[in-house]
Amino acid sequence: MPRENLDRYALAARIHDLLAPELGAEGWDLVDVRVFRGGGRLQVRLYVDLPGEERIDLDGCARASRAASMFLEESDLFPEAWVLEVSSPGIRRPLRVEAHFAAAVGRNVELKWRPLDAPTSRPQSLRGRLDSVTDGVLTVTPAVSQDGGAATESEPMAVPIAAVLEANLDHEFDAQAVIREDRRQRKEDRRNKRAARKKARGKKSGGRNADHDSPAAQDSDAREDDAPDVDDQEERDGS
Repeated sequence: MPRENLDRYALAARIHDLLAPELGAEGWDLVDVRVFRGGGRLQVRLYVDLPGEERIDLDGCARASRAASMFLEESDLFPEAWVLEVSSPGIRRPLRVEAHFAAAVGRNVELKWRPLDAPTSRPQSLRGRLDSVTDGVLTVTPAVSQDGGAATESEPMAVPIAAVLEANLDHEFDAQAVIREDRRQRKEDRRNKRAARKKARGKKSGGRNADHDSPAAQDSDAREDDAPDVDDQEERDGS
């Protein structure tokens, strides 16, 4: 297939059809596949997770990448050089199958789609609230637009899932939420390091008084606990 005739959406669907059962047999859920061009090669990005409420970690992504690469290398899907990337879905979780959309009802979504009767037309974009999923059809109320400074209401749109090329949860970026999460994680890391130091000191003591730190060690940990958070101080200084 010539490069100029490559339909990246169709290729992503074929890759998904190939890998979903294979990765599923290994305990992974192939959430979605995205194909795009970059660096002179096709970039193939797989979004992989674990079934249920569990979430995949970096080690799981690495193992899923090795398995997917093996299956793709044995396939005859690619007309040119390609590179594989595997990651977790993240907060802008991709949506592909009806179950994904059903779980997202009431939330904001972002779609790329094109009418089923115009399969070669330019993809259309749609952002808005997913109101319902019925018989394979999405009902989406487009995001409120601004017309001359005044908000205008939009009528709900019906989009067949079969017409959707790509879809994601549409999270508004909250910088403060990201900062708060980073601070929480760093504080958690400090607590874990203190716990590891206490455990190491207990082992060195040969089991004697393993549950009790020396006064000097307790004083050191207390100073660390009482130390002001640098980020909090910077926020107060900047306010």
